[in-house]
Amino acid sequence: MEIAENIQWHPAFCSALELELRKYKKYLIYEREHNLSKMPLKIDLLVIKKKENIIIKNEIGDFFLGNNIFEYKSPGDDINIGTFYKALSYACLYKADETGIENIYNTNTTISLVREDKPIKLLKQLEEKYTVTRRSNGIYRIGGMLFPMQILVTRELDNETYIWVTSLTKTLSRKQAQKLLDNCTILEDEDDKRNADSVVNVASEANMKLFKKMIQEGDQMCEELKELLAPEIVEFKIRLAEQDAKLADNATKLADSAAKLADKDAKLADSVAQLSEKNAEIEKLKKMLADAGITV
Repeated sequence: MEIAENIQWHPAFCSALELELRKYKKYLIYEREHNLSKMPLKIDLLVIKKKENIIIKNEIGDFFLGNNIFEYKSPGDDINIGTFYKALSYACLYKADETGIENIYNTNTTISLVREDKPIKLLKQLEEKYTVTRRSNGIYRIGGMLFPMQILVTRELDNETYIWVTSLTKTLSRKQAQKLLDNCTILEDEDDKRNADSVVNVASEANMKLFKKMIQEGDQMCEELKELLAPEIVEFKIRLAEQDAKLADNATKLADSAAKLADKDAKLADSVAQLSEKNAEIEKLKKMLADAGITV
């Protein structure tokens, strides 16, 4: 099993989004887990509460209202019409849980679906009933619904502007990794640093070969990385990657040996078949001689 299969993407995304909006941290409250309804329905849902009359000058959050629900899908996971309706139902349950009829009537809630790749089929389906507007690269707004909604495509976002969320990928480039570490080193707030640690940990797990190469090269980038990741974690990741490589090599050798044994078995079976045919011919000749009165 690959390490990447166990990566905790959702917590890292929450950290990345906090970093993208850190300029407004005193106006935003983050709920990384939220139970919907009295019977706990715990889902990987991020809720960001925004203070009233605060305008977010950030393309991801410039349409924020009082309550902002994020449904994040890790790389490889799909977003389809089912995901769309689930997110819509989460928003409805969230609103239904509020006290006071007037509070429920005033939606004051937005929905954001986040995925690495563009959900082309879903957007086409939404265009049939609603208004789909491309706000900017990677940001698609859906109008005409009960709740304002957007779909964020992280692969299309500008990775210079949104370095944190765009680093949550299995295809991180060396240049992106350098940019990520450069941005980590300039952080001063302790909460920001902890969030950065979360993002770097996930980015390094998802891009093990790249980060292993960086660590082994021992350049300045390596020193920055070691400051962000505990030395024992770095060593563990390198050794685990090397162990995986050895296991893969052993598996290849075993497969090769199995193929050779199968080939030998096939040759042996062929020899047995030939011997059986020869024995049959001998028995046939013996019978012919016996019928002719010749004793063998």
